[in-house]
Amino acid sequence: MLRTAFIILALGVAAPASAQESVVLTSKQPYWKVGARDDALSRACGLGRFLMARPGAYVAKFVGKEGPAVLGIAKGTGLNLYDPDHRAKPNEDYFFHDHGTTSCQVYVGGRKGKRPG
Repeated sequence: MLRTAFIILALGVAAPASAQESVVLTSKQPYWKVGARDDALSRACGLGRFLMARPGAYVAKFVGKEGPAVLGIAKGTGLNLYDPDHRAKPNEDYFFHDHGTTSCQVYVGGRKGKRPG
C-alpha cells in the first residue's frame, strides 16, 4: 500500500505544468505594454541567472491582434522566482517572454519612474 501511495504521489508531482497554470492577467494590449523592458534582467534571464522557478505556474495572456503572447510571471518578493544574484525588488512584478532561451526578455511591472510609451 505504501508503494501505491508513493506512485500516486510521484504521478501528482509529475503532472504537466499546463494543468497547474494560474492565469493572473488577460489583456487585449500588446504584451510589451505590461511594463518596462529591463535589459540587465533580460540578459540575466538569457544566462539562466534570473528565471521563473516554475515556468507556466502563473501566466499573463495577451489576446489582442497586436502582440498576442503568453508571458510567465514571477514576483519580486520571491514568488516563483529564481534569483541567485538578488536582483529582484519586492514591489516589482516580472513578466517573462521567451523564458528558457537566450532571447529571454523581462518586462517589469510596478517599477517607479519612466513608463513605457
